[in-house]
Amino acid sequence: MNQSNSIRHLSGETAPERNIRLTGQHVGALFVARYIAALIGIYIALITPASVTLAIRVGQIDPEGKASSLAFVASIGAAAALFSNPIFGMLSDRSTSRWGQRRPFIFWGFVIGVLAIFAIGVAPSIPLIALGWAIAQIAFNASIAATIAVLPERVPATLRGRVSGFMGMTGQLAVVTGVFLIQLAGTRGAGMFIWPAVLGGVLVLPFLLTLREVQRLPGDVPNVTVGSVLGALWINPFQHRDFGLVWAGRFLAWTALYLLTTYKTYFLIDHLGYSTETVAPILTTAMFVLAVAVAVSSIGGGLLSDYFARRKPLVVLASVFFVVAMLVVAFAHNVEMFLIGMAIAGLGNGLYFGVDYALVSEVIPDRENSAGKSMGVFNLSSTIPQTIAPIIAPALLRINAEGSDGNYTSLYLSAAAFALISAVFIQFIKGAK
Repeated sequence: MNQSNSIRHLSGETAPERNIRLTGQHVGALFVARYIAALIGIYIALITPASVTLAIRVGQIDPEGKASSLAFVASIGAAAALFSNPIFGMLSDRSTSRWGQRRPFIFWGFVIGVLAIFAIGVAPSIPLIALGWAIAQIAFNASIAATIAVLPERVPATLRGRVSGFMGMTGQLAVVTGVFLIQLAGTRGAGMFIWPAVLGGVLVLPFLLTLREVQRLPGDVPNVTVGSVLGALWINPFQHRDFGLVWAGRFLAWTALYLLTTYKTYFLIDHLGYSTETVAPILTTAMFVLAVAVAVSSIGGGLLSDYFARRKPLVVLASVFFVVAMLVVAFAHNVEMFLIGMAIAGLGNGLYFGVDYALVSEVIPDRENSAGKSMGVFNLSSTIPQTIAPIIAPALLRINAEGSDGNYTSLYLSAAAFALISAVFIQFIKGAK
């Protein structure tokens, strides 16, 4: 540790306080607004293709085999996202660019991601679409990793709850905004790829233009090696126990969520008797209910966690909400009960995801020097369940199944169990309240 760093540590300043002092940038309401807007912008550019336009483009190229082709493209993209987020988080930790540690990755990640999305819009074959989607996932995840690292690095602990609360609703808001844009632009031509990227850029630009960072010199950060790249994918949960517990809790919570959202369509068809022609309006209503509930509880939970200066009780309460929601859905015999369950699930998920970023930011290893890597590894706890949920769900559906439709009661009771175990893990964290 050099002399200047030693003096800073002896001063008793936290990492966010040192960053504010060195840059002269106050972390207030305008900073937070620009920060949240930037996250929403990145997610609009990424999630809109993932949820709508990618499937449309695949269907245009391969109308007969669109289901298998989309699965192939999505799996390639998921694999790319899995590795790129923590690796680029680590690379941004060690950046010595004169433009700062995070800004180059936010800017170039977004620009390259947008160009890859545009390429998908004109790609003539499924392999080229898969290549474009892989590049888009890598690029956008580089941008996301660098942006999320700002939370523990620049935002003081007294503000992290409310900022985390707004972060918790960014994905849902991006989905709703993206779907609305596609309805306006239509699904013919390049507009369905251009307009989400344009809006995303408009939202990201103010944060990029106003984010001030202190350049790090080569001697201030470790060199990038093959070992450091591979090490970016791993933080020892036994050595960093609290981080491991938060990671495991979030992993279980997201697995429970994906068990609900991935199989909700089949639940409505197989269990409540809807058809492929009549299920769409119910799904739209269900996702709207979920999004509103997530937004309300995420923001409210973040504010409460700052007010009481406690994170763990709210995460536990969120898990309890989700357990109740899964019980309601598991035994639902009509669509009204299903929608009530979705609303309660949204309240639980919003509360959980609105507080867990603040919680993990208090227990990450070496916040000052490796925030990007730590937050990147933490984000794996939400990306891996996307792969895990479809793998374990068929086995859960076969438990005491009577017929070929599957036992959705066992599926959602299992989701409730995952949420409950998640709450138990959080209770053992010692480094945060």
